[in-house]
Amino acid sequence: MKEQKILKVENIKLINSVIADLEAICNFEKDYVVIKLHGFFQTDDRIAIQEITRQLFLEEETANRTFGSFSENLNFLLDSLKVADRKTTKSIIFIIDEFDQFCQHKNQTLLYNLFDVCQSAQAPMAVIGLTCRMDAISLFEKRVRSRFSHRQIYLLVKPDFQKYSETFVSLLRLQQSRELKAIYVRSWNKSVEDLAQDPLVQGSLKKVFNLNPKLRLLQNILLVALSRLGESHPFLSSKDIVTAIESQTTDCKTLQLQGLSVLELQLLLCMKYLDKIYFGEPCNYEMAFYEYTKQMKNSSMQKFDRQIAMKAMEHLETLEFIRPVEGISSSKVQKEFVVYHILITSEQLTAAIAKYPNLPTEVKQLADTCL
Repeated sequence: MKEQKILKVENIKLINSVIADLEAICNFEKDYVVIKLHGFFQTDDRIAIQEITRQLFLEEETANRTFGSFSENLNFLLDSLKVADRKTTKSIIFIIDEFDQFCQHKNQTLLYNLFDVCQSAQAPMAVIGLTCRMDAISLFEKRVRSRFSHRQIYLLVKPDFQKYSETFVSLLRLQQSRELKAIYVRSWNKSVEDLAQDPLVQGSLKKVFNLNPKLRLLQNILLVALSRLGESHPFLSSKDIVTAIESQTTDCKTLQLQGLSVLELQLLLCMKYLDKIYFGEPCNYEMAFYEYTKQMKNSSMQKFDRQIAMKAMEHLETLEFIRPVEGISSSKVQKEFVVYHILITSEQLTAAIAKYPNLPTEVKQLADTCL
C-alpha cells in the first residue's frame, strides 16, 4: 500500500467492523474490555502502563501503592491480569495503533510481557497491533518474536482516483464553528465542490495522482494553494491549484536545465535532435558540434569555438545530463569521439525552455525543430 493514511483508515474500519459484529452476537460491554494504545501518545512503556491502568479502572488500586521501580509497576499490572478467572472475568482486547513505535521502546518489555500472557493463556486476553510497516515483525527482539503468534492480516488498498478526488474536497471542506461565519462556510464549501468539478483541476489532479498517489503530496499542494488566499482573494481558483501543483511537482532536472548557459542548452538540443533522427543511437561531441555549427550558420547570435563548446560538453557530463556509453573506455578514445547517451527527456527540455529567462528567440526556434 502506497499511502499510509488510507491504510490506517482501512485498519480502523476493519477493527470497528469486528467489534460491531461482536456487539451483535453478545453483550460486548459485559464480556469484553477494549484497551486502546497509540505509539505516538504512549512513547515509552511507563506511560503505556499508566494508560492501561487508567483504562482498566485500576487507579484506585494503585493510589495507595508506592512503586519503587518500573518493574514493580509492570508486575502489579501483570498480576492483576493473571489472577483473573477465565470463565467469569471479562476478556481484554489490546488494540495498539502505530504498533511499530512500541518496538522502539527499551528492551520491548511491555510487548514481551503482553505476548507472554497471551501465549501462556494466563488470562483471557488478545493483542492486536496496527501498523503501516510491512517489516514490523523484523523489528522484534528474538525473545519477543518467540512469543508472537505470527498471525498477520495484510490490507492492500488499490489507489482509486475517485476516492482521491473526494479526499481533495474533504481536506478543503470547512466545518461550522463560532470563529467562522456560517455564510462564509457555506460559500467556501460550495466553491470547493465547484472547484473539484473544474476540468482543469480534474486534469491536473489526475496527473498528480498518476505521478504519486500519496496524500502527503496532495496536502503539500493544498497548503501552497491556501497560502495564496487573502482579503482580496478569499476563495481558491483553478489557477491557484495548478500553480501549486507545478511548484510541488517540478522535476529537479528541469530546474537544473533552467540554470544552464545558452550554449549548453543548444548542445543538448542538438544531441536530442541527433538522438531522434538516429532512433536513440548515442552521439559524440563532434556530431553535436557539427549540428550546432549548422544551426548557427545563418544566426545573429554569438558563435562559440570548439574549446568553449568542449568545456560546455564536459559540464553537461558533470551534471549527468549526458553519460558515456558503458563498455567503451574513454581513456582509449579521444574525448571528441567519446559517445554519449542523453539522459534528458523531451518533456523536461520543453518545460525548461518554457521557463528559461530571456531565452533568445532563435534558441526557441531550434527547440521547436529538435523536439
